[in-house]
Amino acid sequence: MTPPRKKRKKQISCKKCGQIIDPIETPPKKTWQLVSPMPDKEGRVTLTIMGSFTCPSCNSSVRASLKKIRGDEIGSGKSKKELLIDAIKLIQEPTPIDQIEITKISSAVVGKAIKTLIDQGKITGRVEEGIFYP
Repeated sequence: MTPPRKKRKKQISCKKCGQIIDPIETPPKKTWQLVSPMPDKEGRVTLTIMGSFTCPSCNSSVRASLKKIRGDEIGSGKSKKELLIDAIKLIQEPTPIDQIEITKISSAVVGKAIKTLIDQGKITGRVEEGIFYP
């Protein structure tokens, strides 16, 4: 069994002189946020916090990533899969799949997802002719 890895401290180095800049000792003169243009396969967006530093030895400007935050860490809530499972658990009577509405999921995808979740054993029920029977 391998021992757990220690989390390394973020090191920022100057491109001109190679000086290591500690973001705690030398605070950034400017910070800004970048949002990833494409979400990952679970629909989460990554927020990158960038910072601009001044090198203490050569006074050149150095830009670096300070922190990356995933969409689920920001408080975006549940994933699409969790939302779908919660919605299906609330269904008490036979319901057409096209009437099961989940934010950001089309009815065709909902139908496929329900079949997959039934096969995986995450939910109980069956789908026949476009109708979900709990």
